[in-house]
Amino acid sequence: MPSVCLKQFRDLCVYSAQDVRELRFFLMIKQRKSCSGNFLRNFAVCAVFAMGFAGCKNAAEHHDAADEEVYDILNLRHQQLFGSETAFAVETPYSKRAPGDIPSVEIILNRFSDGTNLLTLPKALEMAVNHSRDYQLQRETLYLSALSLTGERHKFALKPTKANLDLSRNRSSSNINTTESDATLTLSKALKTGGTLTATLANDLTLFFNGGGPKIPDITLALTQPLLKDAGAKFAEELLTQSERDLVYAIRTFSRYQKTFLVDRISEYLQLLQKKDEVRVQYQLYLNRIRFREEQDLRLQGELISQFELDQALRSEYQSKVSYINAIESYQALLDDFKKQLNLPLGETVVLDDAELGNLKQFGLQPVPLNDKHGFQLALTNRLDILNNIDKFEDKKRKVEVAANDLLPSLAVVANYSLKDQFYNRNSFDFGDYSGKIGLSLDLPLDKHIERNAYRKSRITFEQQLRSLMKTLDDLRDEIRTNVRTLAQNRQTYIINQKALIVAEREREKARLDMLAGERVSPRDILEAQTAVAKAQNDVTKSLINFHSQRLKLLNNTGILNTGLDQFWVKPQPVPGVAPGVPLPPGAEQDVPVLPPAQILGN
Repeated sequence: MPSVCLKQFRDLCVYSAQDVRELRFFLMIKQRKSCSGNFLRNFAVCAVFAMGFAGCKNAAEHHDAADEEVYDILNLRHQQLFGSETAFAVETPYSKRAPGDIPSVEIILNRFSDGTNLLTLPKALEMAVNHSRDYQLQRETLYLSALSLTGERHKFALKPTKANLDLSRNRSSSNINTTESDATLTLSKALKTGGTLTATLANDLTLFFNGGGPKIPDITLALTQPLLKDAGAKFAEELLTQSERDLVYAIRTFSRYQKTFLVDRISEYLQLLQKKDEVRVQYQLYLNRIRFREEQDLRLQGELISQFELDQALRSEYQSKVSYINAIESYQALLDDFKKQLNLPLGETVVLDDAELGNLKQFGLQPVPLNDKHGFQLALTNRLDILNNIDKFEDKKRKVEVAANDLLPSLAVVANYSLKDQFYNRNSFDFGDYSGKIGLSLDLPLDKHIERNAYRKSRITFEQQLRSLMKTLDDLRDEIRTNVRTLAQNRQTYIINQKALIVAEREREKARLDMLAGERVSPRDILEAQTAVAKAQNDVTKSLINFHSQRLKLLNNTGILNTGLDQFWVKPQPVPGVAPGVPLPPGAEQDVPVLPPAQILGN
């Protein structure tokens, strides 16, 4: 026998010694040298009935049993991965109701609801986590991954694969009454060595009540153990191993999604505040245009200006009105998109809290002390989706081994033990009257075309995954580099825009004072000064929002964002490997001189 066969046979002895103990109640019967008819009759009937009643759960009990098993698995895996349990639940307000009790009209009426919500940023995040449809979909995806794992684990459990009982009562004219029971009970156990062990108690338990003895059912134990193809825990448990790893991937993916989801909702909320501020700025510009047009109208009546100059003021007033209307529409469209993320009916009125904009200004432009190289190193260690990609590369290596194993011949040990078909009474039934068989089953690899193709495909898939991992790492490095540069750009843009706003306000004030002093001032100068102030105000707010959104994005993309902090979006976040710096007070940011092209381009 080849050495690989001897190794598999040795492993079989180790694993089977553990698994057979789960079937020991069958083997214990052999210890009884005598047995009453009642024992075997009762054993057969009770065993089948017990199996039947054990499986007779209602839908709610099966639902709760699945939840209990899945939540236990998720808590254990989460604790192993992150050191803490998770308060995970997939239930929604509709989960405890029967589908037939949820009319479609209820859903329709729900989307018609209205009202007014004062939505602070913490409240918005809470509502998003609890009610977002996409967030719930991610919960359900994680749940289904754990549920799939329970199915793979069940394949290696000792379980009944068949259990039935048919009873009939016969009476003939010759006064011979018989009760017939066709019963079958089969238990099966998949072994970690790749084998299968089954025990069957089957058919034709016929009781003669006219004095005849009952007939024993057939009792059979059977073992099949591969020695080459599909032999060993690595190959026998491949689907279970992959399912266990897929659950780890799903937990990591969900944990990564949770942080990204919060960052996205915060960015959307801050963008809404920026759009809200823009509406106010555009409205103020519109009012300024009206006042200036009224002043120009009076000057025209005093023959101080021409009709052409009044028309310039009128045209600017109309343009500012259109800009204001467009700003309102842009804000409302963005707000509706945000409502959909929170699963709020679009008819509800939502009022955002302007205090968050003040919090950002108070927090200032706190730097993130990261360069792209250090950020890349942090992401490789902390980004859960990157860890998934690295582990999936290892999966493809294993798939090649599994595909290579499928090319081997199918050689298996086949053994069974059966009690002989016999009648018994209290003293004469013989458990030693049995038949047994052991042998080898060989399926020669005469046609391995499909397996050959599968093996070749596994090698190509492995190399594809290798290149995919390289691309993932390159994309990650590019993402971090872009984040670092964009954050620095947004920081400088905000500082410059603040200076530009001061200059624009000074220009507007100078033009206003010159006009009051009676000096000849071009209407275009006044209009341009008003426009410059409005644009500078919008630019300052926009660049502030962009900086903080990019800061959160960089922290999240490096995997070091701690969302467990209260108001984490305006709190300093420690960077591993970097000593915390002294926070800059608001307004203390300094403009950085630009570099000449030669230092940037290299020549």
